[in-house]
Amino acid sequence: MPDYKKLGLRAGLEIHQQLASGHKLFCNCPIMKSNEFPLEIKRKLRVVPSELGEYDVAAEYEYLRDRTFVYLANPESSCLVELDECPPWSINEHALKTSVQLAKLLHSDIINEIHVMRKTVIDGSAVTGFQRTALIATGGFVELSGGRLAIQTINLEEDSAPAVSKGDVIEYRLDRLGIPLVEIATDSALGSPKEVREAAEKIGSLLRSLEVVRGLGSIRQDVNISIAEGSRVEIKGFQQLDEMEKLVENEVARQLSLLEIRDELGKRNFKSAGKSVDVTEAFHDTEANLVKKVLAEGGRVAAGKLPKFAGLMKRQCGDRSFGKELSGYAGAFGLGIIHSDELEKFPFLAGEFEKLRKRFGASEDDIVFIVAGRGAEKAANAVVDRANQCIRGVPKETRVADGTGSRYARPLPGSGRLYPESDVPAIKITRQMLDVEVPKTLEERKEELKALPEQLAEQIVKSKYYQWFAELKKYDPVLAATVFLSTYKDLSRRGLDVTKIKLEDLEATIRSVSEGKLPKNSVVSVLEEVGQGVPVGSALSKYKPETDLESVVRAVIADNPGKTESAIIGIVMEKAKGRADGRKVSELVRKFSK
Repeated sequence: MPDYKKLGLRAGLEIHQQLASGHKLFCNCPIMKSNEFPLEIKRKLRVVPSELGEYDVAAEYEYLRDRTFVYLANPESSCLVELDECPPWSINEHALKTSVQLAKLLHSDIINEIHVMRKTVIDGSAVTGFQRTALIATGGFVELSGGRLAIQTINLEEDSAPAVSKGDVIEYRLDRLGIPLVEIATDSALGSPKEVREAAEKIGSLLRSLEVVRGLGSIRQDVNISIAEGSRVEIKGFQQLDEMEKLVENEVARQLSLLEIRDELGKRNFKSAGKSVDVTEAFHDTEANLVKKVLAEGGRVAAGKLPKFAGLMKRQCGDRSFGKELSGYAGAFGLGIIHSDELEKFPFLAGEFEKLRKRFGASEDDIVFIVAGRGAEKAANAVVDRANQCIRGVPKETRVADGTGSRYARPLPGSGRLYPESDVPAIKITRQMLDVEVPKTLEERKEELKALPEQLAEQIVKSKYYQWFAELKKYDPVLAATVFLSTYKDLSRRGLDVTKIKLEDLEATIRSVSEGKLPKNSVVSVLEEVGQGVPVGSALSKYKPETDLESVVRAVIADNPGKTESAIIGIVMEKAKGRADGRKVSELVRKFSK
């Protein structure tokens, strides 16, 4: 186990959570997933300077990739706001209220006036080329086992569009674009993988006490990691909480490996790698099918030399080899590299590589590599530029979670990519807005449910149905919890849409059980009929208790001499057709069988 304190590990979190606020942040489109996308628009995005006339390095990088973006839309889940064809509406008040509640849970200072800003984003995930974001609060803290972790900021912003394809032309679906999202940025005081996971768990638990979207992709963590001799690296889009410690461990190992490679290149007197060159003509007669295919499709082949890099490409660099680490920079352009230290896997390219070595004047200490495809020279130059940074150690960059490791995405953005959103007026925070009720945390909810079995209480406080459960627990807390945690799942497996069951339907059903007007074992049947459109009153009357249950039990016992108690109970329940409570029937059978 590495000594993370000695290594100077510093880590912080940016946690993004979708809010269940009914509709999107700046329009009235519902929060939903679409299955079909009848509309399609095509865009190219360009980089623009900030108000100070400066270009953001990450935005410049995305612009130079020269990609085309295709946006898939469905009018049921997106409108002209998402398509950037009309101005945004007023900010979603429900989402704003939830953001204020979150700020109070985190003991943060809510600002006096909210100004919506535009954050330059031209990777295609926003049609506009920017993301709308608003600072809600600063400061605050969350209690961890090792002390308080400071909160830096809480922002309310639009969620991005997810990509559904890769390459020079990338497709994005717009049903997620614009969903309200809170972003919580913590201090970088986390000093071990365990602390990072604990912080993510604790903040995630607080978020689940609010009205938030549940399910895969609704919460995402960005982890900022550095060690003493390394640099800050942002790893985006991590979702698997159970694997978070491994993610941090892997990044520390990657940075340590890069520092070792830096030192080794220093010993070898590495200075720099030159630019890549187009070598397509050298492959016109190639026998390599993978290159033949590229050339047939109009692609090119670029090559470069990495002086003094021989033997380093197979060195472990986190969860992958250093060669794959470098290849990831070509991967940002949708391509990869083949290098001379791995020719045992590509023996059919040995002749071409020998010619390239002579062309570059490469010695045994040097690596020669190729990139084949459309945009090969840009991808090859990205690899060369990254190789030149090796002598400095660990570059600052944004990476994307890839299993428990990560791959290169783009340079780390600068601080100058924000500018005012002129279409949304400033919002004054009023006393009424500050007087919102702070929801109870999951721990506080669980403490109030000591009457429930511990496992049941643990599950219901985390359930998305908790607010309804809180309304119904006064009648029968165990039954109410069982309906949401078990009955709903059973009905859903049978194809029933449980969202059609209203709160008042549930209240009438559970109240009837508590008042003895409905057998408990009839709850599933009643809710099944309600879910199919039967009025709750009609369903309840159909399953009201057998009024003369004693007579039914006596008659069944008399008609079935010699039958066991369990057999008698089964016959009675069959005759009652769901209108008798099993426990009551069992008591009566034992009573009259004596």
